[in-house]
Amino acid sequence: MKRILLTGFVLIAGFTQAQEKSKSHTKLKAEKPFVNPVKLTKEERNRPYMDEVLKSRDPLTPEEAERRRKNIEAGNPFKKYGYYPKVATLSKGKYLEFHDKDSIVSIGSVRFNRKTKEIVEFREIDLSDPDAQPYLDTAGRWFSPDPLSEEYSSWSPYNMVMNNPIKNIDPDGRGVLDNFQLLQNGQVKLIEKTDDKTDTLFASDKKGNVDKSNSVTVEKGIVGQLQYYRDGNTSDSYPAYHQAIKESTESTQNDMSKLFDFSAKNSTVEFSLTDFKINDKKFISLQTYNSDERSPGMNQIGVAEGSEIKLKHNHPSKDTYDSSFTEINSMGFKEQNGRTKISGDYYNVRGNGSGKPINYKYQTYFPKSGNLYNVTPTGIKLAR
Repeated sequence: MKRILLTGFVLIAGFTQAQEKSKSHTKLKAEKPFVNPVKLTKEERNRPYMDEVLKSRDPLTPEEAERRRKNIEAGNPFKKYGYYPKVATLSKGKYLEFHDKDSIVSIGSVRFNRKTKEIVEFREIDLSDPDAQPYLDTAGRWFSPDPLSEEYSSWSPYNMVMNNPIKNIDPDGRGVLDNFQLLQNGQVKLIEKTDDKTDTLFASDKKGNVDKSNSVTVEKGIVGQLQYYRDGNTSDSYPAYHQAIKESTESTQNDMSKLFDFSAKNSTVEFSLTDFKINDKKFISLQTYNSDERSPGMNQIGVAEGSEIKLKHNHPSKDTYDSSFTEINSMGFKEQNGRTKISGDYYNVRGNGSGKPINYKYQTYFPKSGNLYNVTPTGIKLAR
């Protein structure tokens, strides 16, 4: 009997432990690394250092990918032995970062034989003449130029962080950081300039200071658009608005959704997130009037009737109704003295203003509670 009980205990304990391990494994979900979508054959993709090239988000052709791979391979001194260790590269092969492949190299006004380790020539060149054409690299004294110098061709290498060390930082030598600040009134302003492939938007405290602990990072080129005004429909009475717009892909849908949620939670104004078509292409845009009462709709941003797909907007925690504020009545469905009063979102969706109900998805988000509602001509329903 004891043996049976002991065996049963061991089986139960083993099963429980296996379940715990299974749970812990399901929680660990690594983010899939980016791989450039350039079309390569299996043999090309498996060449040494091609995996490093494919980390770049630049648009690549097979020829450009191979050129970059060779630039990285040039830094491998063990190639002749068939050994391919990792080669450090700042530009992922975009630029040749190794300039000591010739037997005799020029270092400033000195000619040096890298095989015999001897100086073979001192150039006597007058560099005091400002009109004289420099000979090779006699104008400088660096053995290897900055591999990212072409990215900052308008700036002297002596201009640390674009001559603005108070505003900009460059912690690793690969470019100053390009980040933005979201003010609580919905305005977006540039605070740091970068050369990476992403943009980061930081929240602000009530005094207008950057909150470095609260941010969202998206693909480069989205956040910066929100600094500027647009006016999609100039025939209406609505003011110009701030807008970011991109062609719709799985990646931009994810980025725009993150940006909308972050902006709604960290400002006191309305934002609208719209999906629509222009001819055969789909687009997604985020916009705001910097108002706590309204945000641009499809008509205001110039979307043609019938091209609408979806609109989502937020209602700030500050309401413009009265002390009986609820999420439902803020969307325009309000019972008062035994009568139902319809206004706002519900009024617009029902088409009471135009007489024609809308035929696309219309949602209202409340950042304070996290509730999202579907507003339809037949009623308002909680989506999540």
